Amino acid sequence: MHVTGSDRTHDAVVWGTDEQAGERRRADRPLIAKPFTSELGGVSPCIVTPGPWSAADFRFQAEHIVTSKMNNSGHNCIASQILVLPREWDGTERLLGEIRRVLRALPPRTDYYPGAAQRLGAVLEAQPQAESHGGGDCRILVPDITDHDDMLITREVFGSALGVVRLPGDTAAEFLRHAVDFANDDLPGTLGATLIVHPGTEKAHRTAVEAAVAELRYGTLGVNCWSAIGFLLGYTPWGAHPGHTRQDIGSGIGFVHNAFMLEDIEKTVLRAPFAPTPRGLFTGSPSLSPRPPYFVTSRTSRTTIERVTRFTAAPGIAKLPAVFVSALRG
Repeated sequence: MHVTGSDRTHDAVVWGTDEQAGERRRADRPLIAKPFTSELGGVSPCIVTPGPWSAADFRFQAEHIVTSKMNNSGHNCIASQILVLPREWDGTERLLGEIRRVLRALPPRTDYYPGAAQRLGAVLEAQPQAESHGGGDCRILVPDITDHDDMLITREVFGSALGVVRLPGDTAAEFLRHAVDFANDDLPGTLGATLIVHPGTEKAHRTAVEAAVAELRYGTLGVNCWSAIGFLLGYTPWGAHPGHTRQDIGSGIGFVHNAFMLEDIEKTVLRAPFAPTPRGLFTGSPSLSPRPPYFVTSRTSRTTIERVTRFTAAPGIAKLPAVFVSALRG
């Protein structure tokens, strides 16, 4: 059997919801004896490494980060919930300013998922500094969480709330060490994480970046791309980092998709250019990709995805120009 949802979904199915559920869990006597796998949520981090960003980089990455939060209004098991920023970086406030701009400019969306209004209301009540950028109790940004027992850190909100944690580090290498420890030790869940790093920073601190990629205990790590792309690809393994048990389920056990039937999987690592075309030529990350059509700021996302879907269903060279034109206009 396979289940997706939250850890509470898994526990209700495996151990039940009656008075004996806790005893069954402690004794490891599940209600269902069948082999059981799961893909569950958690508190997913987006880690931003300090670097020599241009004004265009701040704008683009703000759209990227907001997309990783606001896709489906945050009702997504892999939505970024904690933005990890360098405390000493002079770009931190500038990036937050761009994020606020993007949040305010988005068209109205509803936090429709059951219980979302109550969870978002609890965030606002617990955080006097919380900002709402969508009118009412939605598109919440908490710009500086210092208490690591805060609800945005300790449990999945499953709604349009993004918390910011600022960590120390005079250099990119020092910051990444703190960020990896925080993500691995403080945040519940291991489904996916996103790491944003400028090519110049990676070149100057290659060992530190490679160590962060290796040490982050997440089933999918997106380097300069939202980790959800691992789910959308379909053929890459998708699931939590190994190590959970049914008594302590975390983000689940096992992998789905995995079209190549790989065994003994630890994680999937995805890499994408730091900047879109043509700007990637000047950042050291050359790319043919424009702004991705899944960005919440894309002006032609629906048209582009419809054309890609038609091409996928019935491939033909003649259909490609229309796809490229729509994507470039986004």
